[in-house]
Amino acid sequence: MTEDVNLNGGQPLVEMSHLAVTFYTPRGTVRAIRDASLRIERGEVVGLVGESGCGKSTAALALMGYLPGTTKVEGSLLFEGQEINEMSPAELRKLWGKRIAMVYQDPATALNPTMRVGPQIDELLQHHLQLSKSEAQQKTIELFTSVKLADPDTIGNRYPHQMSGGQQQRAVIAMALACEPDLLIMDEPTTGLDVTTEATILDLVVDLKDRFKAGILYVSHNLGVIARVADRVVVMYAGQTIEEAPVRDLFKAPRHPYTAGLLSCVPAPVSTENSAVQLSSIPGSVFPASLPTEEACLFAPRCPMAQERCRTEVPAVFDAGGDHSARCFFWGDVRPGIWGTDELRQEGERGEVEPVLTATSLRKRYGHWERKYLFFGPWVRPPVRALTGVDFAVGSGRTLGIVGESGSGKTTAARVVVGLVPSDGGQLTLQDEEMPSAVQDRSRSQRAAVRMVFQNPKASLNPKLPIRHAILRALRKFAGLNRRESLERARELMEAVGLGPELLDRPPTELSGGQQQRVALAGAFAANPELVVLDEAVSALDVSVQAQVLNLLDRHQDETGTSHIFISHDLGVVRYVSDDILVLYAGHVAESGPAESVLNSPSHPYTEALLSAAPVPDPDAPPTHIRLPGAVPTMRERFQGCFFAGRCPRKLDGDICDTTPPPVRTGPRSSKHVIHCHIPLEELTALQRNGTST
Repeated sequence: MTEDVNLNGGQPLVEMSHLAVTFYTPRGTVRAIRDASLRIERGEVVGLVGESGCGKSTAALALMGYLPGTTKVEGSLLFEGQEINEMSPAELRKLWGKRIAMVYQDPATALNPTMRVGPQIDELLQHHLQLSKSEAQQKTIELFTSVKLADPDTIGNRYPHQMSGGQQQRAVIAMALACEPDLLIMDEPTTGLDVTTEATILDLVVDLKDRFKAGILYVSHNLGVIARVADRVVVMYAGQTIEEAPVRDLFKAPRHPYTAGLLSCVPAPVSTENSAVQLSSIPGSVFPASLPTEEACLFAPRCPMAQERCRTEVPAVFDAGGDHSARCFFWGDVRPGIWGTDELRQEGERGEVEPVLTATSLRKRYGHWERKYLFFGPWVRPPVRALTGVDFAVGSGRTLGIVGESGSGKTTAARVVVGLVPSDGGQLTLQDEEMPSAVQDRSRSQRAAVRMVFQNPKASLNPKLPIRHAILRALRKFAGLNRRESLERARELMEAVGLGPELLDRPPTELSGGQQQRVALAGAFAANPELVVLDEAVSALDVSVQAQVLNLLDRHQDETGTSHIFISHDLGVVRYVSDDILVLYAGHVAESGPAESVLNSPSHPYTEALLSAAPVPDPDAPPTHIRLPGAVPTMRERFQGCFFAGRCPRKLDGDICDTTPPPVRTGPRSSKHVIHCHIPLEELTALQRNGTST
């Protein structure tokens, strides 16, 4: 990381001092920020971390001066020495977009659904940089290229709803970078992106800081990302800044128990040596913003170090030395192990197991051939091939992790398994019984045996009905229980997922994201399924809640023997939960096998690139430089040779990779480890261990 740089005569670019933000709503007072202080220098990245409800996004919006009129703002908030809270709307509009830009977590809030995406950025460039229409269009294409959007020349002609979530987020990042702002605020900008795109965006963040000396506030719950990009880190809890330090000091020697707890919730870097450590979790939940500030440490009810003083006095911010500060009476006593000693995780039997589900030669296409002139002319538009001859098996009581970039076919594979998307070919076998491809053609027992948990729990829960509806319906439909038995079993399921039965009568809107996801898990467990498919089920959760959910899945699997298909772009999480791994690329299987084999050399060059791009929660981790050019092919074109040849960093000389399908090679550690690659495994191992390319 670079050292702090101040190019403004000793004055920070941003200086927040004792900020307090209070919202007055019809449902009561919300104390979103109670006491927050931080500074941002030119040319540095400040990471802002903490659980949901800690005030991170409110702090970001306050820096924009973008708070509703019913809000009470106290304290000082300076941008280049000017008080943002005293600026008029006209003055703020001159800053927004040009001097201060923001990337939101949900790109749908930043894009106009009635306009094509390209003209939205053209308009911004013409307004702030006075470019001509043609100059703005060319600049927009360059921006799309810089964030790795496929087809940058034409993708601007799409409306937001015609783009995937990852594509929308990249378009929003391009919009924020358009005017090369002095202050860039990024609120969870890479949550919905796969690891290769995330790595590229993080490279862009570092490049923007270095080239233009921009100050960047990076809000994230992904501590690996923070370790990668931040120079300093500020930790928030319950609306208070509780620790601030240079990134290396904070990760190596945290001085607040809450920070140490967050770090203990993060899965170890992807490797077999560190995979068996049980994740810790922080009990309870964040001090509610609806309650007034107490004359005590707000973290005391959850803190393993809390003493009587913590419950009767308000801790000040103490100087911990070396530009390190912490809001804790006992900051000098924070040590590794305060959240419990490391326990080895039971990874289950590695011997032969009977498969619960077997997929053979699964194929799926979207769309159909289209003619150039609707009803006549040549056939010019082939269907999109999402899956092409995909084989895999899920063992009894085991977890199959499926990884790959967006567009690789992961979600399509999941939806084909549960029957939401009928396959165009191939076979699914459940417990030696062939299973129809469409869910409506399956028997009741087959529908009960395979359940799915989606990335967004809000999409699974009716916002107008209490959450018990989602659980009781599954119990009565698939378990055959009566009303009284269903309610009793629902209470047991709520306790099994770590929630109180009293929440059954609440609507989903009164629950946090982590609580909603646990309700979705309880609904999936209700039918006593043999297989649960989890599609990015923890990607949007805080690290503390994520650890609780992962340990819950692990415990439930041990108790019931349920099998899991776990889809995620977080390779650390996939390694933590998975017994076997399937790597998909453009609808093809690149590699599959036991987790310990797939995640070690030799591995497929695509797997190697995914591992290289994964952020590591260690600022001293050596940087990796494998970046895949372009994007996953749209699959309209037909591959003559290797499906990965167009982006492979280890492509062989000659035309063999372009013209000949790759052979199937078996790994040295397991006969079940399969790699589809032309490079002999001995050469592949040597290349990967030496870090060289062909």
